Amino acid sequence: MTSAHLLPENQSAIVQNADGQLQLLRDAVVPKLSPHTVLVKVAAVALNPYDYKLPLYFPCPGTTGGSDFVGTIVRIGAQAARDRPDLSLGDLISGCIYGWNPETPENGSFAQYVRADAQLVFRVGSYKLEDAATFNAAFATLCLALWHSDGLELVHSPANPLHDASQPIYVFVYGASTATGTMALQLLKFFNMYLLTRFGRLRSGYSTIASCSPRSFDLVRSYGADHIFDYAGPETPSTIRKLTEGTLSLVLDCISDHHSITVCHGAIGRLGGRLAVLEVPPEPRPGEKRRKAIKQFFVDGHEIFGFGVPIDSPGYKRLPSPEKHEFATKKALEFQTLIDGSRLRAHPVEIIDGGLEQIPSALKVLKAGVSGKKLVLHVS
Repeated sequence: MTSAHLLPENQSAIVQNADGQLQLLRDAVVPKLSPHTVLVKVAAVALNPYDYKLPLYFPCPGTTGGSDFVGTIVRIGAQAARDRPDLSLGDLISGCIYGWNPETPENGSFAQYVRADAQLVFRVGSYKLEDAATFNAAFATLCLALWHSDGLELVHSPANPLHDASQPIYVFVYGASTATGTMALQLLKFFNMYLLTRFGRLRSGYSTIASCSPRSFDLVRSYGADHIFDYAGPETPSTIRKLTEGTLSLVLDCISDHHSITVCHGAIGRLGGRLAVLEVPPEPRPGEKRRKAIKQFFVDGHEIFGFGVPIDSPGYKRLPSPEKHEFATKKALEFQTLIDGSRLRAHPVEIIDGGLEQIPSALKVLKAGVSGKKLVLHVS
């Protein structure tokens, strides 16, 4: 174990009480270091819908919340030092963890200290704290949703870009103005460039289709959307089919409700395809049909940690998957390269002052959906 920072015995943290309500506990346990992890003094956290949904629908008293964080390394585990020789004490890093987890109740980013898998954290480079805090949950979700076999299983990535003169390969992002959506557009857009060769001007990579509210059209265009449609437009599915000449087979649904799934199914071509959803999909309504030619995958970014998801509810529970952890660690290397090159752009951020004690009220703001920005709070 590598250490230099004197740790307190206790810390302040946001914890669920016996009624599942969130409270600021000032004598919470500081997570203990394990061999493959780093211990981080948290500087700022970003809020995600999961942070309020889990206590609301699956309360788990005694657990610590929070996933996205940025902070300074104060301890490095023995195995972590071997896995990540590029990390040192005092380094500023970002990452995400599985908060509200009954199997690790003391660990969450809504605290002064958080324990994180060393292979799944990122050096923040030139990014501001507030921006770096927003990247990580999106990475966890998208590395599985876009590239894993339990998602869209895209062949090409930043490490393996596509150069092809044939018809563009379309990917439709429903809910493109969300923080996950704007990150997805960027990751897809990195391959969508024109190359000048002796054969002429060749198209390279994925062509992005986005849906969102008309007020967000300029936003998603700035993040790389090639074609944009009103998410509520009745003609959107048929217009997308016409645009793609019936070839669309790859869709990421960042909303995953009845309406979004209906639109996504309607946009996919006759031969079917793959649809990655980010919530357990609702059961079809009476008379509503789901196309058998479309393979639908519910993606939970928490699976990147390899130890499963212990939510005992239909569709949510996941068994441990060392394979997904290994998959994510390889994708993390690509993601780090993008950060090092300052190629990523954070979702618009709104900073909420007041520290940890403001997290419960900030989560209410997030739940109400009145901001449209990624909410970030400074912890220390």
